[in-house]
Amino acid sequence: MDVSIEAGLDDEEILDLSIDAFAAISEVHEGLGFHNPDSELSEINRWALLGIEDPIAISEDMRRVLGLALSLSEASDGLFDVTIAPQLVDQGSLPNIHHGAIIVGSGASGSSVAGSGSWENVHLSDEGLSFSAPVLIDLGGIAKGYAVDKAIERIGASKMDADVKLNINAGGDLYLSHWEEETVGVRYPDEPNKNHEMPMLAPALATSACYFTEQDSVMIHPKSGEATVRGYSVSVFAEQCMLADALTKLAFLNPRDTRVIRQFKGRAFMLDSHNGLLEL
Repeated sequence: MDVSIEAGLDDEEILDLSIDAFAAISEVHEGLGFHNPDSELSEINRWALLGIEDPIAISEDMRRVLGLALSLSEASDGLFDVTIAPQLVDQGSLPNIHHGAIIVGSGASGSSVAGSGSWENVHLSDEGLSFSAPVLIDLGGIAKGYAVDKAIERIGASKMDADVKLNINAGGDLYLSHWEEETVGVRYPDEPNKNHEMPMLAPALATSACYFTEQDSVMIHPKSGEATVRGYSVSVFAEQCMLADALTKLAFLNPRDTRVIRQFKGRAFMLDSHNGLLEL
């Protein structure tokens, strides 16, 4: 995670802004991370695997991320689904070490996690979060994008104005406070040492691709349960990083249908060496 701040401030003030940004990012990582057995998400998953129907209290961070996730799931008819964690555990992309999960078989990771439900069994209300079937949740990229958004908000609560220029690069998620007339280099998935320069069209940009995979992708199709490998990357511009990141998953899995991307006011592009850059 890289945070760059330029401002007409003294060094101590800029350092304070950097500390605020990294503190916000750390809060999201610690609270919404799947790998941390003490995170809020891990505690939720222990209840989710039991299909607990009584609402449990959740943080504002969790509410905001899950609220967007469930909205996207509904709009995409389940193409975006944060309850695909059992398949990711089975594939070996996520650990099965701390949720008290029921072992039901074997897979690439040596074990599979029970979780028969889907996003439709996750219910968010004013009272909290409840489940109508066992599920296991991974917030993955959408939480990473939210961490960037929260850092921006944290700085904005103090000194985000025309004198502060903020760039945050979270490895696939990018935010530029002064994005107009800026360009960004997006790597070709089949030639990762080669970049395609494109203009920034919004403050946030996220890219998804199989840059470093040879056989399996960590992108699981929620309906088929299969790992999805593609020869292209997709990049989405949006107003928020968590929205841009989530929308890349829809564009990657079904680039022919961009209705949800347009509904949420994103702009999506596909890139590969054969066809170059195409707007979806």
